[in-house]
Amino acid sequence: MRHAKKVVATIALGTAFAFPAAQAAEFPEKPVTLVVWSGAGGALDVYGRKLAELLEKQAGWTVKVENRPGGTGAVGMSAVLTQPADGYNILVHTGALTFGIAQGLIPFKLEDLRFLRAMQSEPSSLAVRADSPFQSAEEFIAHMKANPNGLRVGGHAPGGFHQYMLYQLMQQGEFESGWIPHDASGKVALALMGGHIDAAMMTPSSGLAQVEAGQIRLLGISTEERSDYFPDTPTFKEQGYDLVDEIWRGIAVKAGTPDEAVNAIQKAIDKVTASPEWQTFQADQKQESPDWQEDEFTANVGRQLDSQAAFLKAAGITQ
Repeated sequence: MRHAKKVVATIALGTAFAFPAAQAAEFPEKPVTLVVWSGAGGALDVYGRKLAELLEKQAGWTVKVENRPGGTGAVGMSAVLTQPADGYNILVHTGALTFGIAQGLIPFKLEDLRFLRAMQSEPSSLAVRADSPFQSAEEFIAHMKANPNGLRVGGHAPGGFHQYMLYQLMQQGEFESGWIPHDASGKVALALMGGHIDAAMMTPSSGLAQVEAGQIRLLGISTEERSDYFPDTPTFKEQGYDLVDEIWRGIAVKAGTPDEAVNAIQKAIDKVTASPEWQTFQADQKQESPDWQEDEFTANVGRQLDSQAAFLKAAGITQ
């Protein structure tokens, strides 16, 4: 009997060595969706699609891109938050998030997301068509002071970063202007070129082809000093207006996403940002690379929400 037990024990031990416990599968086991919260063709969409391309090339993932415009980002955010917190739906979004939450346009909280990486940042600019009579922000402001609401001015989203920048310019320049919102930044340049608006507050990359072709003229840019990318464009600051700010673009996942999935996403992003293709893309698109990772990104977004909520309340443009 003791011999039989010994044989059984030996077989069991051999089986344990022959068939080790199954290893946990590495993320991702299936295709990943990048949910771009704006329409196709704008700067955010271009960033999201390049990110998808390089995640496939550099990390070996299978990635699809879904555009979910609407609701100042609320539609895209909802598309992610209604899915499981497993990292397979990644939100591609911008700094307009905090404006949307501060105004009550986005019915979610910062705590609903894990902010993984801010990968781009870009200033705002005041833009007109090449045939416009205005050669500087000062000339534009002088016209608006003499003709309140005399021009059609627009940009991406209601109550977002660019309207915020216009509002500050209005306060400092003491003029009045309406705002015509568009649901994708790429539509702003098209509206400007088509004569549907007379001027735009927009990221330069939103109409980069037209800017580089000389079809759109930038009257001012919200950098501290002249941009290396647009050295001929004067800053608002050098024209007498203290308007210095940039908007970020980055990725987030639903709160509660496991650290294992988040770490895998971060490693994949590291491969993307280290690649020559990404660095060339950033230079071609005239983008800065803040590279805020989760802790820094989360802290910065929290500070932005607090300051913007206070500003919007003081300005009387909260809902």
